[in-house]
Amino acid sequence: MNKNEFDQYIKNYRKNLNKTLSISGETSDFFAQYKAQKLYSWFPSLHNKNISILDFGCGDGAMTSYVQKQFVKAKIFGTDPSHLSIERATKQYPKITFSQLKENKIDYQTNTFDLVYAAGVFHHIDQQEHECFYSQIMRVLRPGGRFVLFELNPYNPLTQITFRRCPIDKNATMISTRSAKKLLSQAGETKTIYYCFFPAFLKKLRALEKYLTWLPLGALYASIVKKEDPREKI
Repeated sequence: MNKNEFDQYIKNYRKNLNKTLSISGETSDFFAQYKAQKLYSWFPSLHNKNISILDFGCGDGAMTSYVQKQFVKAKIFGTDPSHLSIERATKQYPKITFSQLKENKIDYQTNTFDLVYAAGVFHHIDQQEHECFYSQIMRVLRPGGRFVLFELNPYNPLTQITFRRCPIDKNATMISTRSAKKLLSQAGETKTIYYCFFPAFLKKLRALEKYLTWLPLGALYASIVKKEDPREKI
């Protein structure tokens, strides 16, 4: 992960991102909040629990803050290689613990978190480094904990257009659901959910989205894996 790449974007990060996302009729804040709400809806067993959650590649902490609002009793952490992003996140959200990812290492103890997620992060990581970071995530994830990989769906035409327009993604490579499943399944059975199918001008149809999570044309997707717990085999 290249910290210098995002250091140069952080000043106008939201402005540029919102400009890119204008084709969807929504803002980056909408998508950050939307993903946080999805996390909450997918894991009812974690509601109102004293758990620990890590936002891997948290950027300026926008989604991290929405996750905090959903999981009200959880301890929320965010880590990112960009020190300018971490500075901004710490200033804006002082109740969340943020730390810089140094030397591409997750500096937390083994079995620390109940839930780890990476939202639009892995397509910025060189494919040869995916397994390295994934193994680190699995290390800090507790047995029985979940990891959620949020990514752009390369099979969606609108996503392809948005991706090509985004200056932040100029050195990135979208990850197919097949590649995501292959990576995550090393730690256990993987589930893929497609979402955010309808743009703003078709907002009235969003009530149908919950019935289309199986359809591989959603603009975005999430791959979810549960870390195996040896105690469950006894």
